[in-house]
Amino acid sequence: MRQRIKRVFSGAATVLRPDKQALLAAGFGAMAVFAFAPFSLAPLALLALAGLFGLWLKTETPGQAARLGFWFGLGLHGVGSSWLYSSLYVYGETPLWLSVISVTLWVMYLSLLPALAGWVARFFFSPRFPVLSLLLLFPAAWVLSEYLKQHLFGGFPFLQMGTSHVLTWLDGYAPVFGVLGVSWALALSAAALVWLVRNGAWMGAAFIYAVVWLGGGLLQGVQWTQPVGKPVDVALLQGNIPQDKKWQPEQFMPTLKRYIKMTRENLGADVIVWPETAVPAFFDLVEQGALKTFIRDAQLLQKDILVGSIWRDADTHRYYNALIDVGSTPYQIYRKYHLVLIGEYYPFSDWLEPLFDLWHIPFDQFSPGPFPPEPMKLGMHHVGMAICFETLFGHELAAQLPKATYFITVSNDAWFDHTLEPAQALQEVQMRAVELGRSFARATNTGFTAVIDHHGQVIKQLPPHTQGALRATVQPRTGMTPFARWKELPILFLLTLVFGMVLADRYLRAKPRPVR
Repeated sequence: MRQRIKRVFSGAATVLRPDKQALLAAGFGAMAVFAFAPFSLAPLALLALAGLFGLWLKTETPGQAARLGFWFGLGLHGVGSSWLYSSLYVYGETPLWLSVISVTLWVMYLSLLPALAGWVARFFFSPRFPVLSLLLLFPAAWVLSEYLKQHLFGGFPFLQMGTSHVLTWLDGYAPVFGVLGVSWALALSAAALVWLVRNGAWMGAAFIYAVVWLGGGLLQGVQWTQPVGKPVDVALLQGNIPQDKKWQPEQFMPTLKRYIKMTRENLGADVIVWPETAVPAFFDLVEQGALKTFIRDAQLLQKDILVGSIWRDADTHRYYNALIDVGSTPYQIYRKYHLVLIGEYYPFSDWLEPLFDLWHIPFDQFSPGPFPPEPMKLGMHHVGMAICFETLFGHELAAQLPKATYFITVSNDAWFDHTLEPAQALQEVQMRAVELGRSFARATNTGFTAVIDHHGQVIKQLPPHTQGALRATVQPRTGMTPFARWKELPILFLLTLVFGMVLADRYLRAKPRPVR
């Protein structure tokens, strides 16, 4: 037993040893972060993947390739996803030591998935068909890792490579295959670049680039969905309440007065949207108190005003992160269904709560709402809803189609102020708009409040860290993209096809040949 533990620690030390190849892989990962918002230097994602694939080709064992994939992940998520520190330590009152440990473990977990991709790419690599392995197996291994990142433990699909290429020719694949299809096209392009550099395969690489990139460009011209009805006038409120003040008792009434004032100034809009948990209290308390008159007036005017708050179920004693249409009778209520692991709910919560009390860590958790959710009826249209984290999962938002003609999403990215996360979150919404062929209206507390059309273009946006109301029109649309209809099935089919071929080749190589 002691020998086994010793081997485990020895192996971990080997993986974490920062030699030249590992640091180069980490550098490629860190470089990829600049392909995403707010930098949006999209070609860097292609170069980063090409660098990683080139390093994998130089390895001799699956373990070596996995190690380089792990270091690539450390660079990618250590630079691009370490904003978790802000929500834990700066605003979440988590002790410094525990915040550092939590962020380190978070980054290391996310790094395990590129490590898995490297292991798969090297383990199934065929010496008989090295070019095919590079062009087929390496992209498939990468997409498999992103698929798992999207689903394991509820999913943490941050920094999916395809997202970096929204608004490029490659996003033409998003309405057909989703973001994973864009990632596959990008990874294939990276593999072709490696083939070009290593083998001088100018004609072959040029052919791949022509097919992949021109194919994406041509798909952008396909109108998968069609406009229906008149544009909707929306008012998206951005209160700009600092997270460290939001839940303070003395800030409660000033916060409500600020949102009520902005609402009254924009009563001409068809739909008015407050951001996630704009009301820092249980809704059942404010509806009979501070917001009683406001709600009565909204219902008299029959004005659709969506308010972010915490919905408390008196019968079940459960809490929901909710969006409530206070202008409808009875209320229309959207309850967030895809909760953030650790952030909004805890597995084994009965065991964890005493430990949190011991370490003086605040402990609360939400319950998930029903899935699939029912779109709200706002005016003449059914409208899809999403709260914050849910916008990372296009295959789940598709469950509200074809009924939903556009989407409203709310968020409170003040948890991550002055980090990369708010800009990355807006870019995720842009990708969802392309995948689903629907416009999105996004209201946030501190930024980035915006309206995005069905092509993923930001039509109008408020400056971050400012108070204001964004008035814009949203065009409802009907119809379904292939991705909205089939979700991830085409990607799973392609993965099955590639790995079926790989397994067949491995079986034939292992099968003993008859002696003549």
